[in-house]
Amino acid sequence: MQEVLAHLIRAQQVDKRLVVLERRLASLPTELGERESTLAALEAEAEELEAERKACLSRSSTLENEVQARDERISKLEKQAVEARDPSAVQVAQHEAAKHREENSVAQEEALELLERAEQYQAKREAMQERLDAAREDLVAMQKNVAVDEADLEAEVAALRKERAAEVEQVNSQVQDVFQVLSTKHPGKAVVPLKGDSCGGCGTRLVPNDRVRVQAAKSLIRCPSCARILVTQDLWSSVSEPV
Repeated sequence: MQEVLAHLIRAQQVDKRLVVLERRLASLPTELGERESTLAALEAEAEELEAERKACLSRSSTLENEVQARDERISKLEKQAVEARDPSAVQVAQHEAAKHREENSVAQEEALELLERAEQYQAKREAMQERLDAAREDLVAMQKNVAVDEADLEAEVAALRKERAAEVEQVNSQVQDVFQVLSTKHPGKAVVPLKGDSCGGCGTRLVPNDRVRVQAAKSLIRCPSCARILVTQDLWSSVSEPV
Protein backbone atom coordinates (compact mmCIF):
# COMPACT_ATOMS: atom_id res chain seq x y z
CA MET A 1 0.00 0.00 0.00
CA GLN A 2 2.90 2.36 0.65
CA GLU A 3 3.88 2.14 -3.00
CA VAL A 4 0.29 2.91 -4.02
CA LEU A 5 0.28 5.95 -1.75
CA ALA A 6 3.63 7.03 -3.16
CA HIS A 7 2.21 6.95 -6.69
CA LEU A 8 -0.72 9.11 -5.55
CA ILE A 9 1.58 11.63 -3.88
CA ARG A 10 3.71 11.90 -7.02
CA ALA A 11 0.58 12.28 -9.17
CA GLN A 12 -0.58 15.05 -6.85
CA GLN A 13 2.77 16.81 -7.15
CA VAL A 14 2.33 16.73 -10.91
CA ASP A 15 -1.18 18.14 -10.48
CA LYS A 16 0.25 21.12 -8.61
CA ARG A 17 2.69 21.82 -11.42
CA LEU A 18 -0.09 21.40 -13.96
CA VAL A 19 -2.25 23.97 -12.17
CA VAL A 20 0.54 26.54 -12.39
CA LEU A 21 1.27 25.84 -16.06
CA GLU A 22 -2.38 25.73 -17.11
CA ARG A 23 -3.05 28.99 -15.29
CA ARG A 24 -0.12 30.56 -17.11
CA LEU A 25 -1.31 29.13 -20.42
CA ALA A 26 -4.81 30.49 -19.84
CA SER A 27 -3.46 33.93 -18.95
CA LEU A 28 -1.59 34.41 -22.24
CA PRO A 29 -4.67 35.31 -24.35
CA THR A 30 -5.77 37.73 -21.62
CA GLU A 31 -2.39 39.46 -21.56
CA LEU A 32 -2.39 39.65 -25.34
CA GLY A 33 -5.93 41.04 -25.29
CA GLU A 34 -4.87 43.75 -22.85
CA ARG A 35 -2.10 44.86 -25.22
CA GLU A 36 -4.55 44.85 -28.12
CA SER A 37 -7.00 46.93 -26.09
CA THR A 38 -4.26 49.41 -25.21
CA LEU A 39 -3.35 49.79 -28.87
CA ALA A 40 -7.01 50.15 -29.87
CA ALA A 41 -7.49 52.88 -27.26
CA LEU A 42 -4.45 54.77 -28.54
CA GLU A 43 -5.65 54.45 -32.13
CA ALA A 44 -9.08 55.75 -31.14
CA GLU A 45 -7.50 58.70 -29.36
CA ALA A 46 -5.32 59.43 -32.38
CA GLU A 47 -8.34 59.28 -34.69
CA GLU A 48 -10.22 61.67 -32.43
CA LEU A 49 -7.33 64.14 -32.48
CA GLU A 50 -7.20 63.95 -36.28
CA ALA A 51 -10.97 64.42 -36.50
CA GLU A 52 -10.76 67.50 -34.26
CA ARG A 53 -7.91 68.91 -36.37
CA LYS A 54 -9.86 68.44 -39.58
CA ALA A 55 -12.98 69.96 -38.04
CA CYS A 56 -11.00 73.07 -37.07
CA LEU A 57 -9.55 73.41 -40.56
CA SER A 58 -12.94 72.88 -42.17
CA ARG A 59 -14.62 75.51 -40.00
CA SER A 60 -11.73 77.92 -40.59
CA SER A 61 -12.05 77.42 -44.35
CA THR A 62 -15.80 78.07 -44.18
CA LEU A 63 -15.21 81.30 -42.26
CA GLU A 64 -12.61 82.44 -44.79
CA ASN A 65 -15.07 81.84 -47.62
CA GLU A 66 -17.72 83.83 -45.75
CA VAL A 67 -15.22 86.68 -45.19
CA GLN A 68 -14.37 86.70 -48.89
CA ALA A 69 -18.04 86.83 -49.82
CA ARG A 70 -18.65 89.70 -47.42
CA ASP A 71 -15.59 91.55 -48.74
CA GLU A 72 -17.09 91.40 -52.21
CA ARG A 73 -20.38 92.68 -50.82
CA ILE A 74 -18.57 95.49 -48.98
CA SER A 75 -16.90 96.57 -52.23
CA LYS A 76 -20.28 96.78 -53.95
CA LEU A 77 -21.79 98.71 -51.06
CA GLU A 78 -18.93 101.20 -51.04
CA LYS A 79 -19.42 101.73 -54.78
CA GLN A 80 -23.15 102.21 -54.23
CA ALA A 81 -22.46 104.78 -51.49
CA VAL A 82 -20.20 106.77 -53.83
CA GLU A 83 -22.58 106.66 -56.77
CA ALA A 84 -25.85 107.15 -54.85
CA ARG A 85 -27.45 110.60 -54.88
CA ASP A 86 -29.97 109.90 -52.16
CA PRO A 87 -28.39 110.57 -48.71
CA SER A 88 -30.55 107.91 -47.10
CA ALA A 89 -29.37 105.32 -49.65
CA VAL A 90 -25.77 106.29 -48.92
CA GLN A 91 -26.40 105.88 -45.21
CA VAL A 92 -27.99 102.44 -45.66
CA ALA A 93 -25.08 101.24 -47.81
CA GLN A 94 -22.52 102.56 -45.34
CA HIS A 95 -24.35 100.98 -42.40
CA GLU A 96 -24.53 97.57 -44.09
CA ALA A 97 -20.85 97.76 -45.09
CA ALA A 98 -19.88 98.58 -41.49
CA LYS A 99 -21.91 95.63 -40.25
CA HIS A 100 -20.12 93.26 -42.67
CA ARG A 101 -16.72 94.61 -41.63
CA GLU A 102 -17.57 93.87 -37.99
CA GLU A 103 -18.73 90.37 -38.93
CA ASN A 104 -15.51 89.82 -40.88
CA SER A 105 -13.41 90.94 -37.92
CA VAL A 106 -15.12 88.43 -35.64
CA ALA A 107 -14.89 85.68 -38.27
CA GLN A 108 -11.20 86.31 -38.95
CA GLU A 109 -10.42 86.18 -35.24
CA GLU A 110 -12.32 82.90 -34.90
CA ALA A 111 -10.60 81.48 -37.98
CA LEU A 112 -7.21 82.35 -36.53
CA GLU A 113 -8.08 80.65 -33.24
CA LEU A 114 -9.24 77.57 -35.15
CA LEU A 115 -5.96 77.40 -37.07
CA GLU A 116 -4.03 77.62 -33.81
CA ARG A 117 -6.15 74.83 -32.33
CA ALA A 118 -5.57 72.75 -35.47
CA GLU A 119 -1.82 73.15 -34.97
CA GLN A 120 -2.15 72.04 -31.35
CA TYR A 121 -4.11 68.96 -32.40
CA GLN A 122 -1.45 68.23 -35.01
CA ALA A 123 1.30 68.43 -32.40
CA LYS A 124 -0.60 66.11 -30.10
CA ARG A 125 -1.24 63.74 -32.98
CA GLU A 126 2.45 63.63 -33.84
CA ALA A 127 3.35 62.95 -30.21
CA MET A 128 0.68 60.25 -30.13
CA GLN A 129 2.21 58.62 -33.21
CA GLU A 130 5.34 57.76 -31.23
CA ARG A 131 3.25 56.01 -28.61
CA LEU A 132 1.29 54.24 -31.33
CA ASP A 133 4.43 52.97 -33.03
CA ALA A 134 5.81 51.72 -29.72
CA ALA A 135 2.51 50.02 -28.86
CA ARG A 136 2.35 48.32 -32.27
CA GLU A 137 5.93 47.06 -31.95
CA ASP A 138 5.19 45.85 -28.44
CA LEU A 139 2.08 44.01 -29.63
CA VAL A 140 3.89 42.34 -32.54
CA ALA A 141 6.69 41.22 -30.22
CA MET A 142 4.22 39.89 -27.69
CA GLN A 143 2.26 38.02 -30.36
CA LYS A 144 5.46 36.23 -31.33
CA ASN A 145 6.36 35.53 -27.70
CA VAL A 146 2.87 34.26 -26.91
CA ALA A 147 2.99 31.87 -29.85
CA VAL A 148 6.32 30.47 -28.62
CA ASP A 149 5.22 30.40 -24.97
CA GLU A 150 1.97 28.65 -25.84
CA ALA A 151 3.79 25.97 -27.79
CA ASP A 152 6.31 25.43 -24.99
CA LEU A 153 3.67 25.38 -22.26
CA GLU A 154 1.39 23.05 -24.19
CA ALA A 155 4.29 20.66 -24.71
CA GLU A 156 5.16 20.80 -21.01
CA VAL A 157 1.53 20.30 -19.99
CA ALA A 158 1.23 17.31 -22.32
CA ALA A 159 4.39 15.78 -20.83
CA LEU A 160 3.13 16.31 -17.29
CA ARG A 161 -0.26 14.81 -18.07
CA LYS A 162 1.53 11.78 -19.46
CA GLU A 163 3.66 11.61 -16.32
CA ARG A 164 0.57 11.87 -14.11
CA ALA A 165 -1.24 9.17 -16.06
CA ALA A 166 1.77 6.89 -15.66
CA GLU A 167 1.66 7.34 -11.88
CA VAL A 168 -2.10 6.85 -11.57
CA GLU A 169 -2.06 3.77 -13.79
CA GLN A 170 0.02 2.03 -11.13
CA VAL A 171 -2.95 1.85 -8.74
CA ASN A 172 -6.22 -0.03 -9.09
CA SER A 173 -9.27 1.57 -10.68
CA GLN A 174 -11.16 1.94 -7.40
CA VAL A 175 -8.34 3.94 -5.84
CA GLN A 176 -8.03 5.95 -9.06
CA ASP A 177 -11.70 6.92 -8.84
CA VAL A 178 -11.36 7.99 -5.20
CA PHE A 179 -8.23 9.99 -5.97
CA GLN A 180 -9.84 11.73 -8.96
CA VAL A 181 -12.91 12.76 -6.96
CA LEU A 182 -10.77 14.12 -4.15
CA SER A 183 -8.41 15.88 -6.58
CA THR A 184 -11.38 17.68 -8.08
CA LYS A 185 -12.74 18.63 -4.66
CA HIS A 186 -9.37 19.48 -3.10
CA PRO A 187 -6.99 20.43 -5.97
CA GLY A 188 -3.42 19.59 -4.99
CA LYS A 189 -4.49 18.37 -1.57
CA ALA A 190 -6.26 15.09 -2.12
CA VAL A 191 -3.47 13.31 -0.25
CA VAL A 192 -2.16 14.90 2.96
CA PRO A 193 0.25 13.86 5.70
CA LEU A 194 -0.77 13.07 9.24
CA LYS A 195 0.55 15.94 11.33
CA GLY A 196 0.92 14.71 14.86
CA ASP A 197 -2.51 13.30 15.57
CA SER A 198 -4.42 15.51 13.09
CA CYS A 199 -5.33 15.58 9.40
CA GLY A 200 -2.89 17.72 7.42
CA GLY A 201 -5.74 18.97 5.29
CA CYS A 202 -8.54 20.06 7.60
CA GLY A 203 -6.90 19.72 11.02
CA THR A 204 -9.39 17.20 12.38
CA ARG A 205 -7.94 15.16 15.24
CA LEU A 206 -7.96 11.42 14.57
CA VAL A 207 -8.79 8.76 17.12
CA PRO A 208 -5.83 6.55 18.19
CA ASN A 209 -7.04 3.57 16.17
CA ASP A 210 -7.11 5.60 12.94
CA ARG A 211 -3.65 7.02 13.62
CA VAL A 212 -2.30 3.50 14.05
CA ARG A 213 -3.89 2.45 10.75
CA VAL A 214 -2.31 5.40 8.96
CA GLN A 215 1.09 4.51 10.39
CA ALA A 216 0.67 0.88 9.37
CA ALA A 217 -0.14 1.91 5.78
CA LYS A 218 -1.83 -1.39 5.00
CA SER A 219 -4.96 0.15 3.53
CA LEU A 220 -6.31 3.43 2.22
CA ILE A 221 -7.17 5.53 5.28
CA ARG A 222 -9.22 8.69 4.84
CA CYS A 223 -9.94 11.58 7.17
CA PRO A 224 -13.34 11.08 8.82
CA SER A 225 -14.08 14.78 8.33
CA CYS A 226 -12.79 15.91 4.90
CA ALA A 227 -12.31 12.42 3.38
CA ARG A 228 -8.77 13.17 2.19
CA ILE A 229 -6.34 10.28 1.87
CA LEU A 230 -3.93 10.24 4.84
CA VAL A 231 -0.28 9.16 4.75
CA THR A 232 2.55 9.22 7.27
CA GLN A 233 4.79 12.24 7.52
CA ASP A 234 7.80 10.07 6.69
CA LEU A 235 6.28 8.82 3.44
CA TRP A 236 5.08 12.30 2.53
CA SER A 237 8.52 13.81 3.06
CA SER A 238 10.38 11.06 1.22
CA VAL A 239 8.15 11.26 -1.85
CA SER A 240 6.99 14.86 -2.12
CA GLU A 241 10.09 16.51 -0.72
CA PRO A 242 13.03 14.38 -1.89
CA VAL A 243 16.47 15.38 -0.60
